[in-house]
Amino acid sequence: VALARTIAIEPKVLLLDEPLSNLDAKLRVYMRVELLALQRKLGITTIFVTHDQEEALSISDRVAVLDGGVIQQIGTPMDLYDHPANRFIANFVGTINLLPGRVEADAGGARFESALLGKIALAGDNVAASAAAIAIRPHALVLASADRPHDAARIWLDGVVAEREFLGEFVRYTIKVGDTDFVADEMHFIGATSHVPGSRVKLGINPAQVKLLSA
Repeated sequence: VALARTIAIEPKVLLLDEPLSNLDAKLRVYMRVELLALQRKLGITTIFVTHDQEEALSISDRVAVLDGGVIQQIGTPMDLYDHPANRFIANFVGTINLLPGRVEADAGGARFESALLGKIALAGDNVAASAAAIAIRPHALVLASADRPHDAARIWLDGVVAEREFLGEFVRYTIKVGDTDFVADEMHFIGATSHVPGSRVKLGINPAQVKLLSA
């Protein structure tokens, strides 16, 4: 009712402050689709304030992420997810694996070096040598049985399945590689092979799917 009254006066800008926070999960998903359709139909610029990352990413054309009242990054949902500006954004938007290391840069190019991964060539110019970290999304990691032939284009690490969490559409694993825990997601389908906790696996990393973050 409040939304209908507001729309009736044809505002140029509509502010919605946590409008779906008190709804149950299924109704919240339904209502955000309805709100998006209404906004597209009316063409009203809408500022949607939310702490729900899924809401922000699913209905927005552009997202501004604030930390302590300071804007950390503004961009499309895909920009924020695929190209986080710093560690705060990487940790805040979705689930992420962060590995510390250093960048080495010389006339031959730039490389990220860590004790766990060794050296990874970095694309792009003007990469300064500094302390850094790389960010890897769980879906960008590949799991394989320890005895299966492996794609030579990936970096492969020996790991052990520490935890397995079934989330319906995908299975989320915690893989322990030495003292480091990785979170890896695998799509679930009928008949899919599941890695049981305690089993040894190979963890594959595609260098093209890693994102360099400054210290």
